[in-house]
Amino acid sequence: MPWIIAAIVGLLVAAIAIEAYVKRNKRRTLSQSQPQMRNGNRKKVELGQEATDLDLVEQAIKQNQLLEDVGRRFSSRNAK
Repeated sequence: MPWIIAAIVGLLVAAIAIEAYVKRNKRRTLSQSQPQMRNGNRKKVELGQEATDLDLVEQAIKQNQLLEDVGRRFSSRNAK
């Protein structure tokens, strides 16, 4: 009985060694390891940060800076 288990473990080790020997110099690029896309079922992907309207953000930043400057002027006048 113990020799059967030893034989199974030996075959398993041999199979792992053979597989490692066969695959040792084969390198896969990252593009080859990605899953294949389905051509017939493509959906339009929503954009993330690229779709943000940065003009509106810059306008809000300028407005906040102006309000901050006005607030600073009034606070320094009242402090004197």
